[in-house]
Amino acid sequence: MNFNDYSDDIVFGFNTRTGGVSTGVYDSMNLSLTLPDDPADVMENYGIWCRDLGVRIQDLVIGLQTHTNNVVRVDERNKGQGLFRTRMKDVDGMVTNVPGVALVTYHADCTPVYLYDPVKKAIAMVHAGWRGTVKEIAGVAVRKLQAEFGTNPADLVAMIGPCISKEYFECDRDVADAVRAMDISAEEMISYDTVKNKYHVSIAGVNRLVLEAAGVPGDHIDMQDRCTYGNPSLFFSHRRDGLKRGGHCALLMLR
Repeated sequence: MNFNDYSDDIVFGFNTRTGGVSTGVYDSMNLSLTLPDDPADVMENYGIWCRDLGVRIQDLVIGLQTHTNNVVRVDERNKGQGLFRTRMKDVDGMVTNVPGVALVTYHADCTPVYLYDPVKKAIAMVHAGWRGTVKEIAGVAVRKLQAEFGTNPADLVAMIGPCISKEYFECDRDVADAVRAMDISAEEMISYDTVKNKYHVSIAGVNRLVLEAAGVPGDHIDMQDRCTYGNPSLFFSHRRDGLKRGGHCALLMLR
């Protein structure tokens, strides 16, 4: 199942690093609000991106992400938070059933998880770094949709967007052990490099397993499989470039 099948009902996007006005290490479509890029350039980038998507910049809702599994309900009263009003703190996921409210999360390797309920007409947008992933934020978002809107997980369609791939997500044993301690069985998503004494984890794959465990059918999950680290001409990457880079946004909105 492809998320594009629902483009008449929803607007969704994930910007590449091209097409903006930022310069230097932020070249050129940097949407991060926390890096020392020229704020005027960042706002112009938002304007360009929103026009391309057909979304009003005033309708964006952006939280202050801190790698939690906190998922909150938002509505038209939250429009403008992040760009024109103070951001909600400690929010890594949002749900809504209000058309025209654009849910936005920040990414520079972390996994964007998009959820759409075509029956109840509700959406969720999630930022899942490895910490949020092992806290099963994707599953929390599914349950939030159930609690707020009566969603049946079997009706959900999901997309896992561009993020760092297993090949490039190199980590120590603490991360692998955190994945192994999850309620799901995710050993298949872990490998070990005996030469480097390092582990590799598919964070996208773990999020897929979390969604399936929460009741989302496997054939309803669209895996984009685009690696942010391995495609420097298209994507910024924190693992690759540290803070000498821009940032991406994922967006989901009901029409």
